[in-house]
Amino acid sequence: MNKKLWSGLTTTALTTALGTSVLLCGSFNGSVASEMKDKADDLGKLLGVTTTANTESSEQLTALAPKVVSLGQVDLPQEKQDPEKGNIQGAFLGNTGENLLVEPEKPLSAIATLHPHQWKYRLAITLRVREIPVLTFVGSQADLAQLRNNQNNPDAPQKDSEVMKKAKALAQRLNELAQDDTFEAQTITVSEIQKNKTYGIKIDGKELVRVDGQTILPDTTNNLAADALQVTNRLRRLMGGASPLTAINQVPDGLAGVEGRVTSTRKGMASWYGPGFHGRRTANGERYNQNGLTAAHKTLPFGTQVKVTNLNNGRSITVRINDRGPYAHGRIIDLSKGAAQILGLVSSGVAPVQIEILGR
Repeated sequence: MNKKLWSGLTTTALTTALGTSVLLCGSFNGSVASEMKDKADDLGKLLGVTTTANTESSEQLTALAPKVVSLGQVDLPQEKQDPEKGNIQGAFLGNTGENLLVEPEKPLSAIATLHPHQWKYRLAITLRVREIPVLTFVGSQADLAQLRNNQNNPDAPQKDSEVMKKAKALAQRLNELAQDDTFEAQTITVSEIQKNKTYGIKIDGKELVRVDGQTILPDTTNNLAADALQVTNRLRRLMGGASPLTAINQVPDGLAGVEGRVTSTRKGMASWYGPGFHGRRTANGERYNQNGLTAAHKTLPFGTQVKVTNLNNGRSITVRINDRGPYAHGRIIDLSKGAAQILGLVSSGVAPVQIEILGR
């Protein structure tokens, strides 16, 4: 008993001597890595249909944790209620916590918060909604230095980096939507932006945020399409309990609009191809990107949109035909690696699918 007590006191003294940086690092690792692990069941419910193996995401997050140092939480503009008029107005909180407007009797709580941290010597800002990590904005070394300068000189004029402005704008928008009685979470959708191979998350057709190389899922799958779908489903669930989407470019039930008129439906086996062809010319002349959402078909015109559903697990994705194949007997479509990852057939190599021809 005495030995255990002495060990505890020694650990406490050593922790104090090492200073706040160790405490910050430990705090962040626990708050993100362990949180994602402890809430695995909850996240499964949030996502509905996962787009990648949970074990892979957890391992990736754990691998990042030792390189991360928390930098505290960012103060956001709070929605405040005017005690006299009863209406809602915005008020900034300074670094000291001093209100710039009259303190209301009952401030409205924010569901979206920002948590900046150091990652690989760069600034990263993780957006949480109801304490669940949803999106991480990745900045630069200069952004990290600027934030630290702001924290070390709270009385000096504060200037946010572009990545911080972007993160704050999204958090503020989500907090506004949380107070909007007319907002419906089912209006949150995601679509591929063909021009630069990124993915736009939208509300009522208006872009909310774009998932790209610098804006990713906190427990990234290293596949932008999979990241975008998971971010979208977390927002749909956390912002209003909407059911998850199972595909990029999917129009949720009950919303106006047409995903594409189905001209025909077929069933057969799907396969995928990637590493050996990445960067080569496809049959339509473009460079093959194994991480894109494309596919090869023997006869369909190039540019045709095809919805592919894995009959083993119900996952679906809409792909664009840009190549010819497959030529193996019994196979009706050859998918890019990115599409195969979302459908969950990378490890098996092939799977029974249903394809719906949506036109061009």
